[in-house]
Amino acid sequence: MSLLQDMALHFGVGINDLANIISTAPLRHKVYAIAKRHGGVRIIAQPSRELKALQRYLLETTLPAFQIHTAATGYVRGKNILTNAQAHLGNRAILKLDFKDFFPSIKVEDWEKLVRATKVRKIDRVDLSVSSKIMFWGQGSKSPKCLSIGAPTSPALSNIILFRLDIELAKRAADLGVVYTRYADDITVSSQTVEALLQFEALARRSVAALKSPRLTFNDDKRGLYTTGQRRMVTGLVLTPTNQISIGRERKRLISVMLHKVFIGESSPDKKFYLKGLLGFCLANEPDFVGAMRRKYGDELVDGVLQFQAEGSENSGSR
Repeated sequence: MSLLQDMALHFGVGINDLANIISTAPLRHKVYAIAKRHGGVRIIAQPSRELKALQRYLLETTLPAFQIHTAATGYVRGKNILTNAQAHLGNRAILKLDFKDFFPSIKVEDWEKLVRATKVRKIDRVDLSVSSKIMFWGQGSKSPKCLSIGAPTSPALSNIILFRLDIELAKRAADLGVVYTRYADDITVSSQTVEALLQFEALARRSVAALKSPRLTFNDDKRGLYTTGQRRMVTGLVLTPTNQISIGRERKRLISVMLHKVFIGESSPDKKFYLKGLLGFCLANEPDFVGAMRRKYGDELVDGVLQFQAEGSENSGSR
């Protein structure tokens, strides 16, 4: 069966109805801008509900046929920001590089070129056209153009399309005794010496400049080189001088202050819900600190925050 027939059967809809949705899929996005922390805006293109369902279907059935590199740690099952940070423990120096406009830089042509080159049997010419329309944003057009921030398939597709680049950069890193990981657009390399990192950077810049698919550029505003004694952050986590991973002093101080507000009855539901998220982040990345907060404020209070439900959230899924 074709991809269109498979999806029609899976979702229980008519082929013609599904084909009509897919024909306009690149347009079916809610587009809005959010402010970046350090200035400028980030354009979000959120797929419609029906389009997101089709994307998730491809994410589960089609995309797993493609390879991703072990150095890719972002949006990979079984990996997370902690996995990414742990890879760099024990090294003295870290270098952080970042790609500019990462998802919009990955074009539908990059995906189609990759499929034709790898000859994945599950994707013929017609199925390739269907998958491209489902997974790529049209930027106001019916024609698929680029990946969008907001589509569930974008992270997986970026890992697939960057597989060959990851192979090359990981090999260059290994040759220099450098550890290489990539979390979406965020590259981290670490070593015992700054010299090795600078050698890797020169090679990486040449590799990326020579890359024809996808066309990527580094965002030099986000470049950072840090050694022991400086604040070494990897995907939002701190590598401590004692080779531990921490959520950072600022987050710990904020969590403690907010728990105190709960303790004295001066926390609003919105603040409590935000605190719940902070504690969940802490449990995933530095659970010992949650234990310290339990000893300070009591299990009942901490568990109450972790189990807190914002007003109306229990019924939100049925609306």
